[in-house]
Amino acid sequence: MRAADALVVGAGLAGLAAAERLAAAGRRVVIVEARDRTGGRIHTVERPGPDPPVELGAEFVHGHSAELLELIRAADLTLEDVPERHQPGPGVAGWPHPDPRALLARLLRRPSEALPDRPVAELLRELPGELGRSGDLEAVAGYLQGFHAADLALLGTRALAENEAAEDAEGDEPHRLREGYGALVRWLVDRLDPGLVEIRLRTVVRAVRWREGEVRLEVRPPDGATSDIVAPRAILTLPLPMLRRPPDDPGAVPVDPAPAGWPAALAALHRGAAERIVLRFDERWWMSGPGANPGFVHGTSEPFPVWWTSLPSLAPVLTGWTGGPRAAALAGHGMETVLRAALESLASVFARDAAGLRSLLRSADRHDWTADPFSGGAYSYGGVGAIEARAALARPVAGTLFLAGEAVAERGRNGTVHGALASGREAAARLLGQE
Repeated sequence: MRAADALVVGAGLAGLAAAERLAAAGRRVVIVEARDRTGGRIHTVERPGPDPPVELGAEFVHGHSAELLELIRAADLTLEDVPERHQPGPGVAGWPHPDPRALLARLLRRPSEALPDRPVAELLRELPGELGRSGDLEAVAGYLQGFHAADLALLGTRALAENEAAEDAEGDEPHRLREGYGALVRWLVDRLDPGLVEIRLRTVVRAVRWREGEVRLEVRPPDGATSDIVAPRAILTLPLPMLRRPPDDPGAVPVDPAPAGWPAALAALHRGAAERIVLRFDERWWMSGPGANPGFVHGTSEPFPVWWTSLPSLAPVLTGWTGGPRAAALAGHGMETVLRAALESLASVFARDAAGLRSLLRSADRHDWTADPFSGGAYSYGGVGAIEARAALARPVAGTLFLAGEAVAERGRNGTVHGALASGREAAARLLGQE
């Protein structure tokens, strides 16, 4: 391929969407990806046999994003409804739990533009009287930590209100892709014109050096020989930690010179901690007794307090989930430690014996996104000042540098697949508009 018109750093959904839009306009693009695969935090593992694919990253299609649904239809993939049946495990007392989103709406009842922007932890400390029953505050905190993967001392009230408004507008009904999210990634890659788009896997970017009209990536390809890739413009879809780490940190990707306003804006965005573990058993042992055939099963204070089945598939698979501080406590630990915590959690929630559950277990899958050097965490959430920060980061830098990815997706779409998709396309449109 001839010299590139643009570089895209990262082959996750945002990077692929940006490259597709640029190639559709006839631009030559080089995508640089540190991993040995495309997809980024979409990480689907195929298993032989009738069981559904294992999702170790993004799993659900949330709501009714027109852009994402249009892409799914174009790829001829199957969107399945996920039954929203929530119930306590047999080992859990005190149900029904309050609806945390309804409680949260009461706390955030002012319009977001009139809501003081401060850490959510302060709001929860000051307004316990706004919540009626014992356990309401714990329900709200658990939801925020689990769903948003957030540290409540860092999560900002206005960013949270924007997220909740987006959920209300777009719908929060979960769906799954029967073929797995990885099938959507493969379809996107396959439709890229190889005459215009080159994907370089296992190519680690060590630094981004730029001046107006030129971006120079210092990269280390698989052969280990450091080299430069140069183009007039670049879209960076790097995860937040790689942009925020000190330049001497081994996982950092310093941008030199640092664009004006970027350090302060990036400091208002945070990477959440989330852990999932996918357990396949000999049989669906949970399909007996009252409340059989559940969708989502909830515990309380376990390391993995939320479990869901693979419905509408009847595969003997359970997925355990935890977010926020509980997930951060598991990050960096080996599989056996995390599996032990998962089985003990499962035993507590379902009132079973952990050793007996282990005897029925056939496989366990997990990816440690926090320890992953090319991720540094799960998905993002906004701190105080996040709304203004994302708007600042969306602006082109001297018509040369552009940011994309779920972390900088605006209008409450951060942390979502459809946010990453829209962000990549919007960055490509901005780049084309600067030519």
